Amino acid sequence: MNRLMHAMAFSLLLLTGARSEADAPPPLPGKTSDWNGYTRHEFDVDGKLATVVEPKQAAPGRPWVWHGEFFGHKPAPDIALLARGFHIVYLRVPDMLGAPEAVEHWNAIYRELTGKYGFAKKVALVGLSRGGLYCYNWAEANPDKVACIYGDAPVCDFKSWPGGKGKGPGSPRDWKLVLERYHFKDDAEALAYTKNPVDNLKPLADAHVPLLHVYGDADEVVPWQENTGVIAERYRQLGGSITLIAKPGVKHHPHGLDDSTPIVEFIARHAGGQPSGPVYAPVKAELVRPRQGLGNVLAKLTEGQPVKIAYFGGSITAAPGWRVKTLAWFKQEYPKAKIDEINAAIGGTGSDLGVFRLGHDVLAHKPDLVFVEFAVNDGSAPPQRIWQAMEGIVRQIWAADPRTDICFVYTFRTGYEKELRDGVCPQAASAMEMLAEHYGIPSINVALKVVELERAGKLIFKSDEPTASGVVRFSSDGVHPLDEGHKIYTDVVAEAVRAMAPESKPLDHSPSLAQPFVADHWQAAKMVPLEPSMLEGDWHELKNNEGLAKIFSGRMGTIWESGKPGSRISFKFRGSQAKLYDLLAPDGGQVLITVDGKPRPKPVPRFDSYCTYARIATLVIAEGLAADQEHAVIVEIHPEQPNRRSVAFRLKNPDVELKEPKFQGTNVRASQILVLGDVVE
Repeated sequence: MNRLMHAMAFSLLLLTGARSEADAPPPLPGKTSDWNGYTRHEFDVDGKLATVVEPKQAAPGRPWVWHGEFFGHKPAPDIALLARGFHIVYLRVPDMLGAPEAVEHWNAIYRELTGKYGFAKKVALVGLSRGGLYCYNWAEANPDKVACIYGDAPVCDFKSWPGGKGKGPGSPRDWKLVLERYHFKDDAEALAYTKNPVDNLKPLADAHVPLLHVYGDADEVVPWQENTGVIAERYRQLGGSITLIAKPGVKHHPHGLDDSTPIVEFIARHAGGQPSGPVYAPVKAELVRPRQGLGNVLAKLTEGQPVKIAYFGGSITAAPGWRVKTLAWFKQEYPKAKIDEINAAIGGTGSDLGVFRLGHDVLAHKPDLVFVEFAVNDGSAPPQRIWQAMEGIVRQIWAADPRTDICFVYTFRTGYEKELRDGVCPQAASAMEMLAEHYGIPSINVALKVVELERAGKLIFKSDEPTASGVVRFSSDGVHPLDEGHKIYTDVVAEAVRAMAPESKPLDHSPSLAQPFVADHWQAAKMVPLEPSMLEGDWHELKNNEGLAKIFSGRMGTIWESGKPGSRISFKFRGSQAKLYDLLAPDGGQVLITVDGKPRPKPVPRFDSYCTYARIATLVIAEGLAADQEHAVIVEIHPEQPNRRSVAFRLKNPDVELKEPKFQGTNVRASQILVLGDVVE
């Protein structure tokens, strides 16, 4: 009987596919070395050198990321994904430019890793620059094996690069390689080729493979309009999903993002290593969604109590437009109430900074109502990142005072009209609507009204010239409303508040915090002032009533400045990410960053192509770290100032102006630590 039971149990084990220790994947072979604290294996596959970096502990299903080219460049996303249990893979087949021979080599390593070593059957592909040709050509031949594709300024048509048949200069050396590797007899045959990534997207769309492209909108090497732009337009027409993150004014370099969280979250969500969560879908556009209304603030206004209204957003809100006009409307509509404004808008910033500065700029002033306006500046952010930051904002507000009302406001920029004409919110507003629905937050879509007026012939989105009588000139740049545009926003907000009033009841919002929308929200985000004990070297405090401090200290708090190489900022924190709240300026220097004893390979400039003036910025120090561990940070001023040529196109006589004192120096100015977690002693 016992033998029979053992036999039956063994048979059941085989039938159910349960895996014993003997069935576990074998260890990876080859030469080993250290790669950013992880073990790198190098071994031969199909006559080519394979590189595989393994995590400390593989995530369930053994997810992996596969690079087309330039493995190791901008490694932050890879390091964060290794921490989540991903393997990182690269097969060295240079100068093949995604040709059929390269695809065959890729097929070989895919079979090896999935068959012998138990890697996931669907892989996340990373195509940086020419790596896009490898990733897309393999993916289009194997759509059922692809979890997602992240393209970073990717080449998607070899006629654009290296062919140089469009706006870019191309590369004669690499164009010759295209002819050789693809076995074209001449240029004409290459130009007639119809299997470039831009031509062959249907298999990926049919397989519902999500795409993410990060690109510089001034890319002079791989023009985005001929590559990413074509991919996006055609993929969407085929019903595919693609997220675009544009980097204004950025050329082909630098690649990546200062904060690679959107890249990491995109890959983790689609390729494994992360708990399931909400799935993005476009949301129907409506002028007003009252949801739980504005009962608390409207009750106070009606009773004539003191009320503070916060306006939290970017430059559209910072301008003396709808913010000023709606405040005046509230005062007129509720004359018995004493109404004060909290102006918490900073131009050029999104919810990813907002969630850190909320406590300082908004909650410290005890608002009764917070208008949140980030739909334009979050326009290039993926939904997951928007949810993390916006949910952090919501939860911080209600944790501070559950009777504070919140209202999301969705403003307009050119480019949003396509979705709005189709009756749906653009991606950023749709993501925010999904969050608003979860928490019962009312929303006002002023952008929809703008598009409705344009469709009726009563408005022009963008014009430098006066319009005909009865036609509103909304803006001169397609983003920032002129006075008539701000009046439209004001009228929509006023009518929305009136419409919400009858059904709005005072409400304690704290029960809404019981169930988060996303598990990894940023409620723990905060700003922590730099202390003298964190500073080493020649630092001095800027006087609040002078110079840059007079302009920025109201937002940033105490600003510390040093231009002496070797001066340091040192601190420790427990959490997953940290940044510095600082200034970019014409005389900005560059810094060396060391986290947990590991220096970043290159200095990070505190200067960019917009630096004809100083402005608020954030310096990303660390991200994707273990949230429950303590991390040590050193930021040190580099002895050399960064190259200033990136700003030359903004100057009348750059050869002369860049030698002026305004552009000389190695200055660093910082005020706060932005931490997702806590600064520790």
